[in-house]
Amino acid sequence: MAAEGSASAEAAGGRLSHGIAPARSRSSGVRPDPVAILRSRFGYPGFRPGQEELVRAVIAGRDALGVLPTGGGKSVCYQVPALAMGGVTLVITPLVSLMEDQVGRALQIGLRAAHLSSTQPSDERRGVADRARRGELDILFVAPERLDSPSFCEFLGTLDVRLLAVDEAHCISEWGHDFRPSYRRIGGVRPLLGCPTLALTATATPAVRTDILGSLGLGDALVLVRSFDRPNLSWTVLPGGRPADRAAAVHRLLRRTPGCAVVYAPTRRSVETVRDLLASRGVRAEAYHAGLEGAERTRVQEAFMADACRVVVATNAFGMGIDKPDVRLVAHVQLPSTLESYYQEAGRAGRDGDPASCVAFWARADRRLGRSFIDRTHPTCRRLKGAHSTLRRIAGSGGIASLDASSGVLRELIGPDLDAWSAGDPVGVLGALERIGAIRRLGRAGRGGEGDGRPAGTETGSGGSVTDRIGVRRRLDTAAATVLRRRALDKLRAVQRFARGRECRRGALLRYFGEDAPEACGRCDRCTSAIDRPNLRHA
Repeated sequence: MAAEGSASAEAAGGRLSHGIAPARSRSSGVRPDPVAILRSRFGYPGFRPGQEELVRAVIAGRDALGVLPTGGGKSVCYQVPALAMGGVTLVITPLVSLMEDQVGRALQIGLRAAHLSSTQPSDERRGVADRARRGELDILFVAPERLDSPSFCEFLGTLDVRLLAVDEAHCISEWGHDFRPSYRRIGGVRPLLGCPTLALTATATPAVRTDILGSLGLGDALVLVRSFDRPNLSWTVLPGGRPADRAAAVHRLLRRTPGCAVVYAPTRRSVETVRDLLASRGVRAEAYHAGLEGAERTRVQEAFMADACRVVVATNAFGMGIDKPDVRLVAHVQLPSTLESYYQEAGRAGRDGDPASCVAFWARADRRLGRSFIDRTHPTCRRLKGAHSTLRRIAGSGGIASLDASSGVLRELIGPDLDAWSAGDPVGVLGALERIGAIRRLGRAGRGGEGDGRPAGTETGSGGSVTDRIGVRRRLDTAAATVLRRRALDKLRAVQRFARGRECRRGALLRYFGEDAPEACGRCDRCTSAIDRPNLRHA
């Protein structure tokens, strides 16, 4: 049973509405001034654009959606209200690593913060839960999968929750680039908390913003969308050659660009290849990807933040929670498969406002790798039907499939991303079935075969729990999967148009996100002939 709740799932009836008590009355006293809090507790003279409007809205009891560009200071938008409103601010966030980073940042400014996840020992989870009940926490971070647990929802009913903050809110939307099914269930819990909701994201097209508002039921919310424009960034797309040629070109970019840099590569193997080439040429570079041990990833991240290494070569696993202001170059060995991902990753450059460069490589042949990623994330209907049939056979009449990773069935269905599935990411064919509601994670069972009661999706490894329990629906409706696959292919085509287009790069990005843009920025490779392109033919 989960440490945070004492009632059984049976007593909770398995329904979220039975697990949360009516909201407690809120104090009607005068709230502290948020600007005074910002100055005294954070040491900032004033809010960044957009922050104050969002902060004042939720303090006044109004729901809000904030779309602030990468580096726009989204965490301040719930940290200041947490201090001003009292009680507990519940923050929904997608990754354990991101939770841990957010807790660390909150503690640094004197906030009483903690997180709950299944990576923690049970006594640590009990301690966090007890502190929350006693009113000794300002902020509690959890993954969205926690809301699937009736015992956790009963636990929420014992807390004085004053604000619900939904971080990375684009994960709610099926139109978004990182859809997480568990995010869709936040809307069912939100009204039962009786407090304002603040949804935050850095990347949301108009369609995604509409979907976020509808899913959360934010009918009268303040919607604040800051400009996606980052005038201090220059945008360049270079022709891509062989992997070795691209790595050599990155080296030349680093030679002429002072300061630190992040180099994104699409696969773990390509990360290692680029890192090795840079290191052989005297560049202090580290590799970062999901295949490394957690301690090694932490070491690399801390070394980069402390300027102990100049360059990190990484997959998209690197970046969540990274707020290093002086990154002067973000290079992509290959353009990502969505412009949302590209903008978010490239936007980690120049957060201090000084000039920085965003350079990406692209070739027609790159479409094959982008298509292979889509085939893994959004498999064909034939693949979905075959996997669903396998699960139905394993589940039998009870409708619950128990999948032991050592048996090979789970690994066959997930492919190389078993660790990501264990961490809650909807990957592989199982992730695709989960997204369309054909299956649902019911938790994990230990070696003795008895479930531990913990919701899946907040673990980074097996942690002694070796069997996934999955509820399998009898019927499979592939219509939704067809739509999601089509949207993913549309996004890939948008990336190709961006790479091949003759228009201003900055303007193309702004228009993609629904913003007006000038015809020319004067700084991208399409607007000036002064771009000194590395020669790909001579390593």
